[in-house]
Amino acid sequence: MMRLQSFLKILLVSSSVLVSQVTLSKNQVRNISNKIDSLQTLDSLNKSIIADFKYKVELDSSVLSELEYQIKNHEETIKLLGKKITLVKPKWYENKYVWAIIGSTPAYYIGYLIGKL
Repeated sequence: MMRLQSFLKILLVSSSVLVSQVTLSKNQVRNISNKIDSLQTLDSLNKSIIADFKYKVELDSSVLSELEYQIKNHEETIKLLGKKITLVKPKWYENKYVWAIIGSTPAYYIGYLIGKL
């Protein structure tokens, strides 16, 4: 019984809303029309701004991936340069003082031997 009463109440209220009419003046209709037009303009502006931001996001993501690639390349280059430094470091026999001593020792003994003669 309660369901039937609530159903009848809803039916009565909805029928009264559907049957009733609203009368607007020309000025009110014009204001509503202007408001709709301004909202449509703002909506199209918002859509263009959103599209612009989406393009910028895509551009930023591609730039970000390119920068990440460059960072990886630079890190690899740094590692390779570190290895190169160890390979290019002068060995003990490339020291100029070693060769100076090796060169001056025979000259000294040759001079010493000539002086004894």
